[in-house]
Amino acid sequence: MSKKPTNIMHSIFKRQGILSQFVANYQPRRAQFEMANLVLESLSSERHALIEAGTGTGKSFGYALPAAYWALKEEKRVIISTNTITLQQQLLEKELPMVKQVISELSEEWAETFNFELAKGRGNYICRRRLQELADDRLAGEQKHGPVISRLAKHVSALEKGDRDEIPFPLPPGLFSLIQGDADDCMGKQSPFHKECFIQNARRKLQNAQIIVVNHALFFTDLLLRKQGASILPHYDAVIMDEAHRVEDQVTNQYTYHISLEEVNKLFLRVTKRRAHWVRELDDNDLLMHVEGIRARLVTRLAEIFAPLAKGLAERPQNEYLLKKPIVRDYSFQPIFADFKNLIRDKRKQVELEKGENETVMGMDRYLSQIEQLEGMLKHILLYENAEEWATWVAFAAEDEKENNMLQDDYTWGSRLHLYSAPIEINSLLRGDLFEDKTVIMTSATLTTQGDFSFVANRLGMDDYGSMQAPSPFNYEEQAVLVVPDNVPAPTEAAFESFLSAAMKEIVEATRGRTFLLFTSYSQMNRIYEDMKSWLERLGLTGLLHGPGVSRDQMLQAFRASGKAVLFGCDSFWEGVDVPGDDLICVVMAKLPFPVPSDPLTRARTERLERKGQNSFTDYTLPFSILRLKQGFGRLIRTKKDRGTVVILDTRIHTKRYGQHVLDSLPPARLSTNLDDIGRFLYRA
Repeated sequence: MSKKPTNIMHSIFKRQGILSQFVANYQPRRAQFEMANLVLESLSSERHALIEAGTGTGKSFGYALPAAYWALKEEKRVIISTNTITLQQQLLEKELPMVKQVISELSEEWAETFNFELAKGRGNYICRRRLQELADDRLAGEQKHGPVISRLAKHVSALEKGDRDEIPFPLPPGLFSLIQGDADDCMGKQSPFHKECFIQNARRKLQNAQIIVVNHALFFTDLLLRKQGASILPHYDAVIMDEAHRVEDQVTNQYTYHISLEEVNKLFLRVTKRRAHWVRELDDNDLLMHVEGIRARLVTRLAEIFAPLAKGLAERPQNEYLLKKPIVRDYSFQPIFADFKNLIRDKRKQVELEKGENETVMGMDRYLSQIEQLEGMLKHILLYENAEEWATWVAFAAEDEKENNMLQDDYTWGSRLHLYSAPIEINSLLRGDLFEDKTVIMTSATLTTQGDFSFVANRLGMDDYGSMQAPSPFNYEEQAVLVVPDNVPAPTEAAFESFLSAAMKEIVEATRGRTFLLFTSYSQMNRIYEDMKSWLERLGLTGLLHGPGVSRDQMLQAFRASGKAVLFGCDSFWEGVDVPGDDLICVVMAKLPFPVPSDPLTRARTERLERKGQNSFTDYTLPFSILRLKQGFGRLIRTKKDRGTVVILDTRIHTKRYGQHVLDSLPPARLSTNLDDIGRFLYRA
C-alpha cells in the first residue's frame, strides 16, 4: 500500500487492471483515469475541485473509487451527494458494490471494513411507536384503514430497514404520514421501541460507513442544522457532489423563509391537537387553552395585514411580486410571541423540577426553538430586513374563479397569501458554512460555459479550486445533428407560437415519434399540446403531457413502451432523464431557456448585479441559459451507439451576438439550419 496515488489509480483503471475484472467488456477511458487522479489529489491536498464530465465518461467510478481508497487509507469519511434518486440507486446498486470488490483486491482487511450507506431523513422511516398507537386506536374503533394497519403492525418486525420503500404492499393515501418518523413527536429513549427503532438503527449504520450517499436536499438541511448545534449526518471530512449544477437551487430552497397562515397554524396545532409527544405526556388542558388563545390573537392580527395584500394581488396580472419596502411600519407581534414563549418556558421549568431533564423537557426545548424561528422569519419578512442581501416577495394562491370574492372574510383572503424571503446570492453562505471547513469536489455534465468554470465557481463561492473538463467519448459529429432554423419569428413576436406548433408538427412527422418536445413555459406547452393532440392521433402517435401530479418515471415508462410517443416536457425533463438507444431519437427545445425575468428571485439577482456595476445578462442570464441548454442537449446521446437530432427553435442563436457563445458551449454536433435534414440524417441508408 506504499504505491503513489497515480500508480494506485493506474493499477485500477488500466487495460486488464483491477476494474476490468468486474466490468464486462471493460475499455479504459483516459478521461475517467484523469478524473480519478484529480479527485484523489484534491482529497489528499484538501483542495476543492470542479470537474465537468459528460455522459459516457464514467464519472461515478471516477470519483467513487478514489474516494473509497482515500477514506480507507486516511481513516476518513466522504459524503457523496446527488440531486436525483435515480443516481443514488445507481451508486448503491451498481457502482459502490463494485468499488467494494475492487477494494478487496487491494486489501483483504479493507474489504472487511469498507461500508457504504444511504442516509435518508427520518420522515422516510416507520416510527414503530406511532404505528402501534395507530393500531391500538383502531382496536378502540377510532381509526379507519383497519385491515391495512393490522397487516403492517404484524409485518413490521420482518422489515430490515423499516423505510417506506420496504413496505411490501401499497398504503392508502395519507396513511404513511401518520406513522412516519417525526422529530417533534419523538420520545427518544422513553419510547418503548427505542432499541428497535428503525431511525436509530439507520443512524448507527452511518457511523460505521466510510462512504455515505445522500441527496442535496438532505445534505444542505444538515448543513443548516449544524449552525444550530444539531445534525442529521455524522462527522465527515469531504463531500463529493454529483449533479452539482443543481446545488445553487437546492441551497436557496433550504435557506428560503416561508410564512403563511397555514404554516403559522401548523406550529400551534402541534400543541392544540396533541400532535407532539410531550403534549400528550403533560395532559394539561389549561396549557392547550392558553396556546389556542395566543394562536387566535396572532392569526387574527396577521389576517388583518395579509388580507389587503391578497386582495391587491388578486387584481394584478401576475400572482407574485418582489417587494421594495416593508409590509408594516412597526413590528407589533413581539408581545404575542413573548407570551407564547413564556407560557412554554414556565411549563418546561415545572416539568424539569418535578421529573428532571427528560424527553418531555427536550421536546419543549425544540418547540421553543421553532417558535423563535417563526418569529425571526416573520419579523425579517414584514420589516423587509437585510434587503441588500435577501429577496422578499409575496405570492397569491388563486382559488376557484366561481367563488364570490365579495363574501370572503379577512381570514379567507389572508390564507391565500404566501410570503417568502431567500438569499439573493448563496456564495457567502457556502463559503463560510462549507468551503472553509470541508474539502468539496463538484462534478456534473454541465459546469462550464465556453470551457470556463468561473460562472459556477462565483455563484457557489468556491474561490480556490482545481478543475478539469473530461472530454466526451462520444463522436458527436457522426452521432448527432444540431438543427437551428433561421428566418423564423423571435420568441417575443406574436407569430412565434403558431410557428412553434407548425415546426413541431414538421419535426414529429419526420421522426415518427420517439421525440421530446421541451418547453420553458407550462402554459405554452399546454397550448401546443392541445393544438397537436388530435393531429398526433391521426398519425397514430401518442402525446404524453407532463402535468401536475403526473409521475415523471411513469411518463418515461410509457414513452419507452410506446415506440411512437411524443413527450411534452417542462422543467424537470430538461435534465436527469436517461433514455438510451433508439427509444429517443430527437430532442426539440422550444427556445433558449433563459430564466423568467418576472420571477422574483431572478429579478432580485439581476438587479443586484446591476447595482454592483455588472452586466446581468452576460454575467448571469446567458451563462444560466447555456448550462440549462447543455442539460437539454444531453438528453439525446447517452451511449456510443445512439444517433439523433437536437433542434433549437430559437433564431436568436443566429441573430444575436451571443449566439456564437451558445454554440461554442454545446457538444460539437454538425450544425444545420434546415428542418429537412432531420429526416435525411435519421433515415439515411
